[in-house]
Amino acid sequence: MLSPNLTILHILFISISLLGGMAAIYFWIKVYQDTKKGSIAWLLLALTAIFLITTAIFPSFAVGAADQSVVDTILLFLGFWSAVYTSIFAAAGFLMFKAFKTIPRQNLGNFLIEGMVFRKPEPKSEKYVSNNTENISKLLERSTLIEYTPRTRYEDSVIEMCLRFYGETMNVVLVSTEPRTSIYKNQLGELVDIGAMKFIELSSIEETLMENDGIIVLPKNELDSFFDLTSKLPAGCALIFEPLSDMLLTQGEDFTYTFVSKMVESFASKEIVLVGLVNNVAHTKEILSRFEGLFVNIAEESDNSIKLVKGGKEEFIRFYAGKRFFLEKEAVD
Repeated sequence: MLSPNLTILHILFISISLLGGMAAIYFWIKVYQDTKKGSIAWLLLALTAIFLITTAIFPSFAVGAADQSVVDTILLFLGFWSAVYTSIFAAAGFLMFKAFKTIPRQNLGNFLIEGMVFRKPEPKSEKYVSNNTENISKLLERSTLIEYTPRTRYEDSVIEMCLRFYGETMNVVLVSTEPRTSIYKNQLGELVDIGAMKFIELSSIEETLMENDGIIVLPKNELDSFFDLTSKLPAGCALIFEPLSDMLLTQGEDFTYTFVSKMVESFASKEIVLVGLVNNVAHTKEILSRFEGLFVNIAEESDNSIKLVKGGKEEFIRFYAGKRFFLEKEAVD
């Protein structure tokens, strides 16, 4: 048993711990709410404060208990709760760590303070845009057709653009086909989990529209439903349409031209950034020229950059989210 003086000090310390823990819970929950529920890490930090309170209160029961079984139970509970607490704290740290890995450093402040709230970028002066070649939402604004070859790693370009759009606080919709959908999902699945990104997979196997593990599967015989799926996309987001060559080969030139023309016109009216990708050696120059006429910007994909050859005065989008590309096993972000 503690002496009267030590008991008073113990009660004082417990009271301070209780008030501090309750304040911590309140403030972290307010941060979570004020960031518009941007990161679950804030809520996990609020839960850790509960442990801090219990570590102050439960030992007092153990000190005043005469029954050894009560003391053992309290100590066992504290051991169990410490395991829960450290796991929660590690989870909060993991979320922050992944944010540092997937968000460009210049946007980390916005992420930590504002959360995952995506806003349309503020208008910038022409001088600023011309000097800031890293801002791809400006370089690719309105519509862009990126031409690649079978030997280039355009899948890495798609992943890079998704991360860069996300880093510029833009929601992204990626349209693709298997087997590349699985590759993209493996690399970008965390953006889907936090609601920053959506996948639409064009499928020649499935016959009905469905959602599978966060991916909306759209049968190729129901492509008209694509415009219903994208009808509520807000202004200021980006849509990357990767399987343009696949559609040309399977659906034909006329159908694909009508589809892409409608897509370009619809997204332009909604101020949605549209990026299409096409294999420039799989189609004739006449077909490529016809589709190039639909887009405002034309770009070429190379090993480590995307070069704008029309609409951007030969500006470059240089890859920095993955200097060694994402599909390499030894890739280092």
